[in-house]
Amino acid sequence: MKHTMKKALCVLLALICALCYVSLVGAAKETPAEMQFLHTEGESIRNENNEQIFLRGTNFGGWGIMEDWFCPYTSPAGEEIMFDALVERFGLDKTHALMQRYRENWITEQDFKNVSELGMNVIRLPIWYRNFQRDDNGTWYRDANGNIDWHELDNMVALCKKYGLYLIIDLHGLPGYQNDYDHCGRSKSMSLFDDTEKAARYREVVKEFWVTLANRYKDEPAVAMYDLMNEPLGTNITSDKKLRQTFYDFSDALYRAIRAVDSRHIITMEAIWSPDALPAPTVYGWENVVYQEHLYDVTNMTILRKTNEIDKAGYHVPFLMGEFYPRGLTSFSYLFSIFNDRGLSWTTWTYKGAGDRADQSPWFLYGSSSIEKVDFENDSYETLCEKFGAVLRTDGGAFTRTAFADYVGNFVGGEVDKASLYSFGAVETLGTVQQRFALLTDKLRAIYTTILDWLRKLRTGDLL
Repeated sequence: MKHTMKKALCVLLALICALCYVSLVGAAKETPAEMQFLHTEGESIRNENNEQIFLRGTNFGGWGIMEDWFCPYTSPAGEEIMFDALVERFGLDKTHALMQRYRENWITEQDFKNVSELGMNVIRLPIWYRNFQRDDNGTWYRDANGNIDWHELDNMVALCKKYGLYLIIDLHGLPGYQNDYDHCGRSKSMSLFDDTEKAARYREVVKEFWVTLANRYKDEPAVAMYDLMNEPLGTNITSDKKLRQTFYDFSDALYRAIRAVDSRHIITMEAIWSPDALPAPTVYGWENVVYQEHLYDVTNMTILRKTNEIDKAGYHVPFLMGEFYPRGLTSFSYLFSIFNDRGLSWTTWTYKGAGDRADQSPWFLYGSSSIEKVDFENDSYETLCEKFGAVLRTDGGAFTRTAFADYVGNFVGGEVDKASLYSFGAVETLGTVQQRFALLTDKLRAIYTTILDWLRKLRTGDLL
């Protein structure tokens, strides 16, 4: 009897140990490794252990600055039109509070968890200077203690750390407007690079913005890099030599101003469409930089040519594909495969969207076609608060996971679909047949929706 009890006790003790082990293992899986500062070394991005890191993730587009084709408002000329109208109706402070409400619901902790569970390791976060400044003179919003109010961006950094994700802070909209697109705040308004006193003042405001931000996050390893200007000059980046030189000099001024307070973080500069839109980093003595391109091309052959241009440029810096989407005959399988094969980091555009057929669109990982857009000219403040409330949350019941979210998981680990790579996308082998078929049909729907959106912007005169 004593022997039987001893044996039972041993079994019970072993079971308790096993349960404790399972619990600890489960906790270890849920707790990400400590974040390390990233730096560049030649054409690679490395951590403090000198391990090569490939950043693969998505953009939280629409959080800091809206675009009406996938956000819950209608203003093809840019968010500033809506913002100014709301300020006129309700005042600046109430408008700022309303937009904070929008941001706290558009992206929540659940979204960081979703990105992490997909196997991604980075988020590019587009922001607008008006998220943090009251005007284009650089007047900061401040908290009750008189300090600059960074709480929204602090929260983003904290959630990235919690889920083991790196953060790229992307200044998407600048005072003075750095391009002619609506997603800088207001379309057809670029003046940041003009040879005027007003433009020079704007450039000083931008410099002060970056210095203040860098000083805030200089000791934060979860911040992977600072993205100085989204799509600077736009279509003019390769055509207007005078504007390009101002852009180069301004980029150098921002680089040196940031380096004066933060010597550790990577700085990323955007060539947008072609490497030769940026000078070689040795021209200005830039170090610890990543160059960035955005690809929205219509054939896989064009994608091949552009990735070959990166190799031929001989800049010896890492490249990030900061935004991309396979328009026309271009395929996701080829895009992901050539990015991974060439050792390029990438972030898809974009994480979530609301609009016609958004729940079936490969532009998004999560989408909703049932979100009601705000009428910023007529909706009451209470109605606006409701429309910018919990209904916008990804887990609020209106958003669904798209076929693209399942498909992208085939490539986040660096996988290469060699059949697609060697056949220029004609043959695919990664992903289930159901995934590939769903992605194809969703892409056809997205083409139809894009055409309708272009027609809408042609009617309003906002299509560049």
